[in-house]
Amino acid sequence: MDKSIENQLRLCPTLPTISSVALRIIEIGRHPDIDLQEVASLLSNDPALASKTLRMANSPLYTRGRQARNLHQAVTVLGLNATVNAALSFSLSAWLRDARTPGIDLDRYWRRALLSALAARLLGEHQHVQGPEELFLAGLLQDLGMIALDAAMPETYGQLKHIAHNHDTLAAYERELVGTDHCEAGAWLMREWGLPDYLVLATHASDDLAQADIPDDLERFAGCVAVSGRIAEIYLAEDTQTATAAAAQSARTCLNMGPDDLGAVLGRMAEALPEVESLFDMTVLTAPQAMGLTDQAHELLATRNLQLLHSATELQQREQEFRQQANRLEYIARQDALTGISNRRHFDEAFKDHFERARVEAYPLSLAYLDLDHFKAINDRHGHPCGDNILSAIAKSIHDQLRQDDLFARYGGEEFVLLLPGIDKASAHKILLRICKGVARLQHRLDDGEVLTVTLSAGIATFPGNDIDTPDQLMRAADQSLYKAKQNGRNRVVCADSAAESDASHTQGLHGRPVSPTR
Repeated sequence: MDKSIENQLRLCPTLPTISSVALRIIEIGRHPDIDLQEVASLLSNDPALASKTLRMANSPLYTRGRQARNLHQAVTVLGLNATVNAALSFSLSAWLRDARTPGIDLDRYWRRALLSALAARLLGEHQHVQGPEELFLAGLLQDLGMIALDAAMPETYGQLKHIAHNHDTLAAYERELVGTDHCEAGAWLMREWGLPDYLVLATHASDDLAQADIPDDLERFAGCVAVSGRIAEIYLAEDTQTATAAAAQSARTCLNMGPDDLGAVLGRMAEALPEVESLFDMTVLTAPQAMGLTDQAHELLATRNLQLLHSATELQQREQEFRQQANRLEYIARQDALTGISNRRHFDEAFKDHFERARVEAYPLSLAYLDLDHFKAINDRHGHPCGDNILSAIAKSIHDQLRQDDLFARYGGEEFVLLLPGIDKASAHKILLRICKGVARLQHRLDDGEVLTVTLSAGIATFPGNDIDTPDQLMRAADQSLYKAKQNGRNRVVCADSAAESDASHTQGLHGRPVSPTR
C-alpha cells in the first residue's frame, strides 16, 4: 500500500482506536504461558465482556461438554486460546458497532461480518482446520478495511456507497478510486494493532487468495475466510441464485468443496445462527428468512450439482473418446500398415527394454532376422500388389505361430525381425526352422491361376553369447547370421557362434527353378 495512504490512515482523527481491553487481550495472546486466572481477572474488569464469555462457554455452539458457573470456570472450559480470540471478537465487535461510517451501511456491514464469522468457523470444522475461534475472528474482521478507508477519506470513499454491497467489483473500484482496497487497508490496520499474522494474511487474501503469499500451513485457513464472505452474500444479496453460484465456485476453487459439502455447511448456518445472534445481541436474519434462504440455496446447489455431474459425465465420455482415439493413433503409429504386425519404430523402442529385462532377470533372449528369398523377382514379374498380398499372408502365418510375449515386426521391405524372450539358441533354432518350413509350404494363388511358393532365410543370435553383451552387439550378430544364410544358398537358418546351419527344405527359388541371386 502507498505510503501516502498509510499516512492518511495513521493520521486520521476519526479512525477509531482499539479499546484498552482489546489491546490487553492482544498482549495476552502473545504470551501463551499466561496464567488462566490472570485472563479471568482481566475479563472481570469488563462486566459486559465477562458476561458474554460466560454465556459463550455454556452455549451449544461452543460448549465443551460441561457447564461453567463462574468466569474462571468459563476460561478453563474454553481454554486460553479460545478465550482470547472470543474475547477479542466481542471487544472488536462492540467497537465496530459504535463506529461512525457515513459512507457505509453499518447495519449491513455488521450482519455480513457475523454471517462471515460463523461461516468461516463452520467451514473450518468441515475442512478439519484447527482453531475455530481464530476462524470466527478472521471472518468477523475481514472487511475491517472498509471502515478504515471510509473514516480516512469519507468524501472519496463515499462515492462507492452505491456499489459497496457488491463485493465482486468493490475491490477493483476501490483500487481505481483511492489507490488501495479494503483487504489491503484492513491488513495494514491489523498490523498496526499488533494482531497475529494469520489474521493479517487471511484479511489480505479474503477477496482473492492469489494476491497474498500464503504459507502452506495457512492455505486452508485463508481459504475458509475467503469462502465465508461468499456464503454471507447468499443471505444478503438481492440475487440469491447468482450469490449461491459464486459461493459454490469459490468453495470449489479455494477448498475443493463440492455443492453437497457446501449445502451441509449452509444447513449448519441456519441451525447455529440464532445462538451467534444471541451472543452478539443482534438479529442478523429472522428464523423464517434464514431457513427460507437456506432452502433456496440448497435447491440451487442441488441443481448445480446435477449440472456438474452431467458436465463431469460428458467430460469423462470425451476423455474416454480422446483416450480411445489416442490409443488408436498410437497403435497405428506402431503398426505396419500392410501386414498389420508391429513396425520398425515399435521394435526399436521395445528392443532395448526387452534386452535390459533379460540382462537383469538373467534369462536368454534370442533375436532373429528373417528375409524372403528372391522376393524382388516376384515384384518384378507379377507387380507390387501381388507382392504385397504374399507379404501379408506370410506375416500372418508367422504371427499365428508365436507366443503373446514374442515381438514380431516388419523391419523393411521383405525383411522381418523376431524377438524371443526366454528362448535359448537351440530352441530358437528349432522355432525358426519350423517357421521357414511353414513359409515354404504356403501356396500363393494368383488371379491367373498360377501358384507361387516363397522361401525364407533367417539369422539368429542369442544373449548371453560370445561377444554379445549389448543390444547393438546382439543385432549385429543376428544380421551377420542372416548374411551367412543368404551367402550359403538361402532357405536356411544360421545361428551365430555355430558352425552348423540347417536347410529349411531342399527346394529353392520359385517352383524349384533357380532365379537371379538377388537377396
